[in-house]
Amino acid sequence: MGSPTESESMDTESISTQGESIDSPKIAKISVWDLPDVPQGKLPPHLELQRTRVMCDFLAPTNTQNIQYSGAYASMGVDNSVQFEQFRNNFKVEVVRLDDDELEFDMIGIDPSLANAFRRILIAEVPTVAIEKVLIANNTSIIQDEVLAHRLGLIPIKVDPRLFEYMSENDVPNEKNTIVFKLHAHCEKGGDRLRVLSSELKWLPNGSEFILGTESQASNSSAKPKTYTSFSCSQDSLPEFSNGPIAPRDADIIIAKLGPGQEIELEAHAVKGMGKTHAKWSPVATAWYRMLPEVVLLRDIEDDEAEELVKKCPVKVFDIEDIGKGKKRATVARPRACTLCRECIREEGWDKNVAVRRVKDHFIFTIESTGALPPEVLFTEAVKILEEKCERVITELS
Repeated sequence: MGSPTESESMDTESISTQGESIDSPKIAKISVWDLPDVPQGKLPPHLELQRTRVMCDFLAPTNTQNIQYSGAYASMGVDNSVQFEQFRNNFKVEVVRLDDDELEFDMIGIDPSLANAFRRILIAEVPTVAIEKVLIANNTSIIQDEVLAHRLGLIPIKVDPRLFEYMSENDVPNEKNTIVFKLHAHCEKGGDRLRVLSSELKWLPNGSEFILGTESQASNSSAKPKTYTSFSCSQDSLPEFSNGPIAPRDADIIIAKLGPGQEIELEAHAVKGMGKTHAKWSPVATAWYRMLPEVVLLRDIEDDEAEELVKKCPVKVFDIEDIGKGKKRATVARPRACTLCRECIREEGWDKNVAVRRVKDHFIFTIESTGALPPEVLFTEAVKILEEKCERVITELS
């Protein structure tokens, strides 16, 4: 091609001049070698927030994942691996509330997988004693035998399961693996309907009183008739049961209602078991946890805005304090009560005023016992079971 003409050169110069006016002022270019060094041994605040907090936006929570990779922050000189010494120094258990059937405590400095392991062990692997076999001699009520047996199995028995042994299919029922109750209720003809309560279950420390059907009446009459259990001694003679009789945890549970002329006569045999076999052996009504809420005011919210913020929260997380000269300011009074409803940030613009977060390694744990064992005992038993599991894994690996 030939050289450009004079008019073409002028056009090119004109375009170049226009380009310079559009791009001005010019952005200074900085060499990568002149950038400031990344701080070593400490994460920047925004990364530390993502690592330790769940951010609850008005649409959905974010940063919910746990960063498990040990080298995730290696470029910043931060070791993200799990270290035993660090865990031992940071882990804490703080009891918040304790009564007969409920325990609330904080587990601090722990991974969600361990918190969930405790929950699953409490529900499925801490043993209790529950009615497993029901021998029905007479049942003329409207409740079928199977339903009656199921209702009896769900009645909590107040007895320490650690005093008993597990019973396998080949074991003979004895004083170390079986507890026997009897129930005999009769509603007289012409009388009012009768409520059969759990208090009607009477403990038989000497074992079953029902004679085996295979036992011949014509056999040696001087011998003691054979029953469904083989107790070598009375259970009430054992020192562990000398303080009081074995009985249902609650005496007012309705088992059945009898009409005039109806009758129930049975024996109930209780054995030791775990919740993963059947829910009747689960020692807890529920065991659950949630991450500690963290509510932060990003700026001072005063006067009318403070009143509006207090009205937004249905569980009264926020309160108002007087700062003098007729002014009022919103404060976070009860962050633990936050249910993550996000009403305080749902309206447009309020997410710039309030931040709702969850602490990833701080769990509020609640145990509701059925009453068979105190909740504080359930937690210590769950710790022992988890310890046994860890020892078993270490043994297998070594």
